[in-house]
Amino acid sequence: MQELIAAIAAETGLEPAKAERALGIMLNLIRAQGNQAKIAELFDGLPGAAALAETYGGDGAARGGLMSMLGGGLMGGPLAAISKLSAAGLSMEQIKQAGSLTLDYAKKVAGEALVRDVAGSIPGLGGYV
Repeated sequence: MQELIAAIAAETGLEPAKAERALGIMLNLIRAQGNQAKIAELFDGLPGAAALAETYGGDGAARGGLMSMLGGGLMGGPLAAISKLSAAGLSMEQIKQAGSLTLDYAKKVAGEALVRDVAGSIPGLGGYV
């Protein structure tokens, strides 16, 4: 994960700690919203992903909580993650850059077919792969 965190920091201009937090928030979205069998397979191919998701997913926004209740649950996924990323100080451009880098890295390391399967299981994310 350090290679990806460094790439996110370099591309977005974020400090490494903020890039790590952004990655953890995105990984938590994937962990909380996607097909669990596919996510387990994906995280097995991305050492450290589960730990980052756990570290930065603690406020409950993607797993229940107020954010997921808004809009009949529609806010619980990608929109809640965008809200958390914005609150962490990322601009929309930095969020897009970090998301693209994360997807590209996952495709390279875990395989494009698996990444497509996982993204396709998350409402609002499948179109970005």
